[in-house]
Amino acid sequence: MTRQKKTRNSGDNGPRFLPAAEVRKQRERKEESKKSGAGGKPGQRNSQLLRKAAEPSGNSGNKDPRLGSKKPVPLLPEDVADAQPLLKPIQPKASVAKVVTAATLTPEQELAKLEQDSYLQQLLERVEREEVLTGKDAKYFNRMTERYEQLLQQLGLAEDEEPLDPLAEFERTDWRAQLLSDDDEENG
Repeated sequence: MTRQKKTRNSGDNGPRFLPAAEVRKQRERKEESKKSGAGGKPGQRNSQLLRKAAEPSGNSGNKDPRLGSKKPVPLLPEDVADAQPLLKPIQPKASVAKVVTAATLTPEQELAKLEQDSYLQQLLERVEREEVLTGKDAKYFNRMTERYEQLLQQLGLAEDEEPLDPLAEFERTDWRAQLLSDDDEENG
C-alpha cells in the first residue's frame, strides 16, 4: 500500500467551497442592538446637581450628595453625656439563678450518698490493689475521701486513732529495750 499525500482539494466528490464574496452575500445580517452599559451616563452627577438646583425645594438649599451628615459630633465628655447613647443597652435573654449544690443535703444524707457512690467504690478497690491513681481519678478520690472524713468528724462517727505515720512510730519505738530484752531471754 502506497502512501498518498494529503491535499487541500476535496476532489470531485467533496463539498464545494464558495468564494468569499458569495459567502458574504449569503450570510444573514445580525440585528445590531445598542449595548447597555452599567451605571449612568458620563457627567450624570453634575447634571443631577444642576437639575436639583433649578427646582425649588423647601430644604436648606443645594444639597450635594457627596457631602456627609451635618449632625454635630460631640468632642468633649460633657457633650457626650448630653447626647443620645450610641448603643442600646442589651437585655439578657436568660436569667441568672443560683445553682443548688450539695450544701442543701444534710450531713447524714451526704454521707449515705458518698457510701453509695459506685465510682468512688471502684477507685477504692483500685487503691486496695495498690494501683496508682492519676489525673481526674486521683483528684476525685482525694476530694471525696477528704469530704467523707469531714462528715465522719462532724457526725462524731470517726474513730479517734492517731494517723499512721511510719516515721513517727519508728521514732517512738525504743529499739534498745527490745534488743536487750531479746538477748536476755536467749541467754536465760
